[in-house]
Amino acid sequence: MKDLIEKLKKNEKPFGLLTLEEQECLDKVGKQNCLVYTNSGKWENAAKCSFQSGNTYAIKPDYQPEPEFVDLEIVRHGDFLGAFNDPDVLPFNFTHLHCLPSLPKFHSFVYTKVNGVEEWLPTVSVASEIDEGHKVFARFRS
Repeated sequence: MKDLIEKLKKNEKPFGLLTLEEQECLDKVGKQNCLVYTNSGKWENAAKCSFQSGNTYAIKPDYQPEPEFVDLEIVRHGDFLGAFNDPDVLPFNFTHLHCLPSLPKFHSFVYTKVNGVEEWLPTVSVASEIDEGHKVFARFRS
């Protein structure tokens, strides 16, 4: 997706001639993060218009996508808490809880409260939340 975003920052094709993947990318990025080439020969903010097949849109040069994350559930394994291997994230089959924050792609520990709000947790609170029946996840940048 990052490569496609960089490509669309330099786009010079009308929306209708873009591939379906490129159109979906512009839609996902959102009009507020795009420019439209106008009849006056200038790039202007596209936030107030809808994507039309004859208009040319580009992603704003300073746009940065939200980072993508992988969430791994913290589980009990014998007497220990930790997470099982995701080959893109963890170096071992099972990584202990206290080791997770030192990994390069580690972002945070999170859990979803009863009302659906996601909350960050300090490492010292993870075991308590699991004991209370909450699912806790280690979040890593992908």
